[in-house]
Amino acid sequence: MGIWNDELDLTWLKELEYQCSVLGKRARSGYKKEAWSAALKTLNTQHQLSLTTSQLKSRHDVIKGAFAVLSKIVESSGMGWEADTCRVECQSTTWEEFMQGKPKSWGSWKNKRFPQFYLCERLFGSTLARGRNVLASTAEEPQAFLDDDDDARSEHELSTGGDSELQYAPEGWRRSPSDEDASQRQRDDSRDDARDGARDDSLENATRSRISANDEDSVPSKRRRSTMASQLSQDFRAIADQNAKEMELLARALGPPVQASNVPHCARAIEVLQADFEDMLSVDELVKAFEVMENETKALMFLHMNGPVREAWIRRQISQID
Repeated sequence: MGIWNDELDLTWLKELEYQCSVLGKRARSGYKKEAWSAALKTLNTQHQLSLTTSQLKSRHDVIKGAFAVLSKIVESSGMGWEADTCRVECQSTTWEEFMQGKPKSWGSWKNKRFPQFYLCERLFGSTLARGRNVLASTAEEPQAFLDDDDDARSEHELSTGGDSELQYAPEGWRRSPSDEDASQRQRDDSRDDARDGARDDSLENATRSRISANDEDSVPSKRRRSTMASQLSQDFRAIADQNAKEMELLARALGPPVQASNVPHCARAIEVLQADFEDMLSVDELVKAFEVMENETKALMFLHMNGPVREAWIRRQISQID
């Protein structure tokens, strides 16, 4: 829980963004298994660690949660982002005027750096709310520092301005709403794998059909006209299928709710923190609370607590972090 720092975050964020943008390893609301594996392997290899996929996914949720809070500030009227300092900038207002009517926790971002901002924007850009005043910098775009011989990776990094402290501003940079549910990851991975397999089968069948059509000995079949009896049979079959679907939907509605057992406790706990404690904790405290939830046992305890006990417990956990 205390091993993470900017250098480690840069490593796995850069690799995960490369897997999505260049290799197309993004799933419908997350990333494919290959992307997670590559990011974890790069992180462990470069820093001589032995972290697990679960730890990396928990850290991913922490970073995304912090970025979601920060992006709300950057998207506000009169605000923007200063790339050379990696901080929030007041473009057409003052900090005091901006903070009027805003959550007190936003105040901690006045002088707080977040060097992962642009890389997070590239990675989470399609899953977070779109902003208006998102780019502001008087500094020249930083040069790229390439340390990989792979041609595709080098070309990608040159086109995006390198990754020197992740202070590069991609073109077409925008946000859209998100609440990426961790429970979707496994379902999306399976769905994408099944879709790829079905696509391969379709191509193979199409090839066979073309070969058969070009066969000199093949004889075109006669056109078959459907009779009234066959048409009625098809109609009855369609009605029966529709009734079966409606009965299935009714059974689901009347049956017991399906428990989302595959949702990690840490992901659910982070959602509760953002929903119930955003106005009670500062941004720095909120980020520390996210780190507490990387421990599955503590996340489960937090989810089962209620009222003042829950608040007292999370504040004690935060105070024990550094």
